[in-house]
Amino acid sequence: MSELKVILKELGGKIKAIRKQKRMTQLDLEVSSGVHAGDISKIENGVKNPAATTLIKLASALEVELNEFYPIKRSEN
Repeated sequence: MSELKVILKELGGKIKAIRKQKRMTQLDLEVSSGVHAGDISKIENGVKNPAATTLIKLASALEVELNEFYPIKRSEN
């Protein structure tokens, strides 16, 4: 699996986990974010590479900081 696919899978899984933790359906998230539920499904399944603006909308609707979607890796330099 390519590195991009791995990243998209991890990103989607994180978004899905946060959505479920907030007890929201994809339709709930669509209504609060303006991102279509079909696109949310594709993002959560790692099929779609979302634009930065889409991620910002999702983070806002989920009431989390954008960096919650990504693990922050610190270099040892």
